[in-house]
Amino acid sequence: MSNYEHEPTDNREFEIMLESSVPDIPPDDIAAKVTPWRKSMHRILIGMTLCAIIPEFLWLNYILPAVGMVLAFLGFRTLRRENKQFGMCFAITAIRMVYLFAMLILNTTVIRSLVLTAPVTEVMNAFNMFLTLADIFCFWQGLRVVQKKVNLPPKAGRAAALIIWYLLICILSAVNYNGLIIAAVMIIVYLLIIRSVYMLSKELDEAGYSIKTSSVRISDGFIAAIIVITLIIGCACGYLFGGRYPMRWNIVDSSADDDAENIKNHLAELGFPEYVLNDLTPEDIKSCGGAVRIVADVTDKPVNDGRTETTEYIKDGIKHIDQKTVYDTKELRITGVGVQVSAEREKWIIFHHFLWTSAPKFYGTESIQLWTAYKTQNGWAADGEMSGRVLYDKEGKTFAAPYYFLGNKTYTADSLLLSGEQTNTDVFAEFSVPNDGENYRGYIVYPITEINDGYIVNSWINYTHQKRLFQYPVVTAAEMRMKNSWNNAGAFRTIQDALQFYPTGEDVEIIN
Repeated sequence: MSNYEHEPTDNREFEIMLESSVPDIPPDDIAAKVTPWRKSMHRILIGMTLCAIIPEFLWLNYILPAVGMVLAFLGFRTLRRENKQFGMCFAITAIRMVYLFAMLILNTTVIRSLVLTAPVTEVMNAFNMFLTLADIFCFWQGLRVVQKKVNLPPKAGRAAALIIWYLLICILSAVNYNGLIIAAVMIIVYLLIIRSVYMLSKELDEAGYSIKTSSVRISDGFIAAIIVITLIIGCACGYLFGGRYPMRWNIVDSSADDDAENIKNHLAELGFPEYVLNDLTPEDIKSCGGAVRIVADVTDKPVNDGRTETTEYIKDGIKHIDQKTVYDTKELRITGVGVQVSAEREKWIIFHHFLWTSAPKFYGTESIQLWTAYKTQNGWAADGEMSGRVLYDKEGKTFAAPYYFLGNKTYTADSLLLSGEQTNTDVFAEFSVPNDGENYRGYIVYPITEINDGYIVNSWINYTHQKRLFQYPVVTAAEMRMKNSWNNAGAFRTIQDALQFYPTGEDVEIIN
């Protein structure tokens, strides 16, 4: 073993050697880690910016505010014990974050459209704006307190400018401003305000302001991970359990009703399709009492995308290629039936029936929009209430439920033919069905009376089917139909059919 001994050195020389081995100014990323004030302010200002400037594409209007709110929450978490104003910012930001994430989860369910009506939405938006302004006010006051601590004049008007900016945003929203020029100016102004607040925080940092750090049991990274996991689980549960209407399914009562059976037999003799008759309630059958004649139209419609069939041929020495879409399967059978129950001034009972001959996967909501005969033609008028129901079979039993909603809805939508928005009122039936059944079907019935001679009966059914699960935010089939009249829109496909006929004396002319 060596007996060599180190010679002691002068302590001052050793300290000088250590100091010379460390750079005078640490890198910014290291400085941010050891300067909680700078790190917190970076998070808060970035978070505010992400929550304020929101592009409306690629779901960034949901992603950016979520990220921004988490950053602001973590930033105020570090500053919450510096003064009571920052403590209020932390509490308000926590409430705003809970509200935002609750809305993000709610957007994966149909509950959003059922609960958040226009008045409720307006109240919630006003409350959220109040919290935002209160948050900025407390942030402004918190900066003034920090300035006093480092013997700087308590001037934080740069932060107060954010309050004015948000108030201007409220005014623009109230007047429904949609222009680009003022919007661009507002974005530039916001970025300048945020930059000035950043420079203020930098001044405080250079003035020697530092916050007291305390040991934390839960790291920021762990909190962020918990928030993300909670959001993912909440959205998954929303898609799995909140995407359907609550339907009141009951086993169909098969007890005999003699009056209804007699009328049913008479309708069958006149040519009423039996598979539709069997789905009618006794009350709807009795509404056809005294039937004079019946007109029926049956059409099978595809709901799939089909396949492309290409045909090549030569004509006049020129090669031609024809392509057409071929549907090997037509899953939806739509049957229109008209029953005349009065011969003097004509009265008809109109039935629209649908039957899935090859059931697809049902992911959420379905809807039917009717363009009634009295809407499309001035020669007819409504003569009573609408009715109908939805049915399916399971294990040899038939289950039926009333529509979740059946009635008129007034809505505003962009017109494809006319400029601007158009307000319409149509009949809508909304429903959901389970995936563990078969033979899914349903119908709507309504009575009409002739008020002018010489008009055809022209009644349209628009069936909207949800063809996939994922859509964000979730909208119902009826909502999609009201805001988008294209037959293929988002996660939905609309199938159209019409019952059109012209009553002429003793005969009826079906119009195809």
